[in-house]
Amino acid sequence: MKKLFLFLIASFLGISLFAQDETVIEVQNRKGPYVTNGFWDNWFLSAGGGAQVYFGKSDLHGNLGDRIAPALDISLGKWITPTAGVRMQYSGLKAKGWTLGQLPYSYGNADRRGFYKEKFNTMNLHADFLWNISNAIGGERTDRFWSFVPYVGFGWARSSGNDVHKNEIAATAGLLHNLRISDALDINIEMKSMFVEQRFAYTQGGKGLNALGTITAGLTYKFNTRGFQRASDLIVIEDNTRYVEQIAMLEQMLQKAESRRAELQNTMETQQMQLNEELNEEPVIPVLPNLAIFFEIGKADLTEKSMINIGYLADVLKQFPEKKFVLFASADKETGTPEFNMELSKKRGEAVYNAMVEKYGVSPDQLRIEAVGSTRQKFDGAQLNRVVVIEDKE
Repeated sequence: MKKLFLFLIASFLGISLFAQDETVIEVQNRKGPYVTNGFWDNWFLSAGGGAQVYFGKSDLHGNLGDRIAPALDISLGKWITPTAGVRMQYSGLKAKGWTLGQLPYSYGNADRRGFYKEKFNTMNLHADFLWNISNAIGGERTDRFWSFVPYVGFGWARSSGNDVHKNEIAATAGLLHNLRISDALDINIEMKSMFVEQRFAYTQGGKGLNALGTITAGLTYKFNTRGFQRASDLIVIEDNTRYVEQIAMLEQMLQKAESRRAELQNTMETQQMQLNEELNEEPVIPVLPNLAIFFEIGKADLTEKSMINIGYLADVLKQFPEKKFVLFASADKETGTPEFNMELSKKRGEAVYNAMVEKYGVSPDQLRIEAVGSTRQKFDGAQLNRVVVIEDKE
């Protein structure tokens, strides 16, 4: 057991020194409390390979190097909070060692002291509780390079070989090191020990615990949605009836304006054609009314209703390729930081721009995005400034 502890300590120190050589960008820590995430949020899938050593009653008879066997880990887990998570893991593969006397997993001939070599397959299916110490101490940081995660777990262990097998209850304890590559991908380096009864390897002579020490390295993929939202970031509105009524009224006004615009457009086109025929002049380019596209808080997704309105305007724009339009994109100043709002307004402007160009075929030369974040508020009320206004600038 002393060799196992020295083995794990040396590996831990090596990883710590490696992490200290990396450049860390200091950003604001994000401490809780956090909003409870949904069932499908913050899931992850890990796989890794490495080596493991079995520490049984007679295994110290042989050299450590002769007892190193291959190991495999496959895990599926979920972070419930930035500091607490759970997972299921399959771990195991092979184990090597020595036995005093011939036992079911022994092979070959005994040496002069009566020791046989042994080898057998191992499998440990266990549930673990994960504790992210890095987030617990420093707060959640999505850009943190190294996260230190100890864990404990229990499960079912199985040894097999030579047409026999053993099933036992096993305890697991270990350290997980997550090294960030991107928002979705980590390198994981894991060091753990499985503790199981001696009879797991058919060891004779009383009861006691054996251990299986393992070190693996691999990759972890984090599924969307990733990260957590602080409760302090939420805006609680006790009675939003007034805002709902205002939005409904604005939507009715938009619908009426769209109907009126279509009527005026048809009338204008008819009159223009008549005038052109009479005067034999170039068509007069009309001044078109502005169109407002509203968004939900913190989002840049277009609704079906918005796409219909954009489509109507796009049909008109394509008839007058000489006209230029500005996509005035903003976010409300009552939520989010100025930096976040500036990025959000850019995304909203790009969403409208891409819909008009890629879906409805408007020329990119006719459009220009003006993203102002929350520095300019066209309307009264936060909901009304989560908007992209398509403005006729000529």
